[in-house]
Amino acid sequence: MSLLQLQLDRRLAQTVAITGRLKRDPQRPRVAVALFAAVDWFARATFYAWRNRRYLTTLKLVNMAAVNIQFMLKTERVWGRPYNLKIESTNICNTHCQLCPTGLGYAGRAKGKMDPAKFRGLIDRYRWFLFGLDLSMWGDPLIVPEIYDMIRYAHDKGVWTYVSSNLHAFKPNKGQAEALVKSGLDMLTCSLHGATAETFSLYQPGKDFEATVAKVKHIVETRDALGSSTPVVQLNFVVTRFNEHERDAFARLAAELGCRAVFSTASLNIRFLDQEGGPAKPQGAGAPQPLGFAPDLQARKSRDKVREHIEKWLPRNKEFALEPYRQMLEGREFCPEEFNGKKLLDCSWPWRSTVINWDGAVSTCCGSWEAKEDMGNVFEASLSKIWNGSRYRMARRSFRAKVDDANAKDNACASCPGFML
Repeated sequence: MSLLQLQLDRRLAQTVAITGRLKRDPQRPRVAVALFAAVDWFARATFYAWRNRRYLTTLKLVNMAAVNIQFMLKTERVWGRPYNLKIESTNICNTHCQLCPTGLGYAGRAKGKMDPAKFRGLIDRYRWFLFGLDLSMWGDPLIVPEIYDMIRYAHDKGVWTYVSSNLHAFKPNKGQAEALVKSGLDMLTCSLHGATAETFSLYQPGKDFEATVAKVKHIVETRDALGSSTPVVQLNFVVTRFNEHERDAFARLAAELGCRAVFSTASLNIRFLDQEGGPAKPQGAGAPQPLGFAPDLQARKSRDKVREHIEKWLPRNKEFALEPYRQMLEGREFCPEEFNGKKLLDCSWPWRSTVINWDGAVSTCCGSWEAKEDMGNVFEASLSKIWNGSRYRMARRSFRAKVDDANAKDNACASCPGFML
């Protein structure tokens, strides 16, 4: 990339940061806020088009437009194809994140890694409509030795690439920073969730905060030394009651490292709390282990367990606390059946995106955990057939109308409020 291109890239990024701050200023009159919001939208659109110019083809733009129109209309059949894919490189992880079913050791699908040859076949098959590729799901991508070659292959085929990692498997002394930059990776998110070692260890117990920060610094320095603008490095901070007091410190840390600070709302994953003693033991295809109480006692104990979990993790800052969790603390009980035909939150996953797990199984979104919820398998049937198959169409129908019991069974969308709680 030329020096002129690098300078333009950075200036556009700075412009977007400025317009974003102007838009959010609560002291400005409403008319001024609306004006700055319009300016911010234009600046972001310009930056998006510039940064992604090598990935945007006419065919992809037409597909994206068609998909978004059908998302707004909530059609059951989608004539376009998902332009964002999560292709899971692995579901194996090396840490114990306290809100993640992998980190907590819950039973799920078998562990494994995506076969690189099969991965290349998927990219060759879907690159005509695929804009964005995320190689993360329930594991850490940097555990996979071939990950840099996989990123490079997708990049060379005109696909924007993204990886989220805890960096614990990353080895700076083995030239992996240079390999990461030269792979063409567009964006890297590092999961920190804290600005101090103490807070970091509450979510990732037993891991070294300073070592992780040093790895981030090494990646940024290597990128800059190679004269590259990518990967853009983000530091992720899922806001919880344990870390919300460190938001300002985290923003400063990210700025010092030359990274972007990303503050996100946590899924507290209460759907896993019906398993006795924490992590489930494999039963058949990873079925949950029942609590074993009598029905009325089980219901009360389940409610108590959910409430305790929410009180422990939910931040006091309402901006980062999902309303359903707040309502649960106030005694509101949600029944999964009530979301069949009506959602609390508008979710675009069944239209814009899909997940291909390491074994080829297709899931509707990043929250789907069990194999029984799969839509099909791309190593056994075409994605186009799965995409508009009965299970996917019923998933989309559940946004507008009630799906009958037979089609709602094991369909993750039918019982979801629009964000997997």
